Amino acid sequence: MRLYGSFVKEAARHLSGIILAGGRSSRFGKDKSQLELAGTRVLKRLLGVLGQFPFRQMAVVTAQGKAESWPDGIVTLLDDQEGLGAIGGITTALRHLSGGVLVTACDMPLLSAPLVEWLLDHYDPHADAVIPRHPGGIEPLFGIYEENFLPALEEAIRTGRYALHFLFEEARVRFIDVPAQFSAEHEFANINTPEDYERIVKLTERKT
Repeated sequence: MRLYGSFVKEAARHLSGIILAGGRSSRFGKDKSQLELAGTRVLKRLLGVLGQFPFRQMAVVTAQGKAESWPDGIVTLLDDQEGLGAIGGITTALRHLSGGVLVTACDMPLLSAPLVEWLLDHYDPHADAVIPRHPGGIEPLFGIYEENFLPALEEAIRTGRYALHFLFEEARVRFIDVPAQFSAEHEFANINTPEDYERIVKLTERKT
């Protein structure tokens, strides 16, 4: 168990840790929430990473028909409206969990506890969202979203604007630059296609 500073612990206590696992996986061809790396299911690994922090609650946001049993203390939230992508999962979490949320996604399997610690260390309750940024772009699927962002999310859904980056232009978003100690290629490796999965398997093998 890592030892975290008081600010990181206090930030975690203000937030719920959530994993988005309700996507259709249309480009991949099968349910990405069932994938394994090095013999461990990706969702179980991510729960283990988030479980190292004293979050207010831990939750998996998923779709109808994908709900299943999780360890004690893990809340299962069914998407209020399926097929909207990340914006739908984040909105569902903010509607049903008190306080803000730290978001991860089941198709970003290599996120590490030190990276979560770094994000929590930049917690800002006065921002609508805190979003990592690196030379390759921003990472909205690994970020902190406050409950005061919920009305903007709901309005965007109502008007059919499902891309989060459009909302960032209108909100109080704090972008934080990922330090060089973290490899964006590794930490933010994303599974969209079977080829992505094979590449991430190889990344994992190189680390072991």
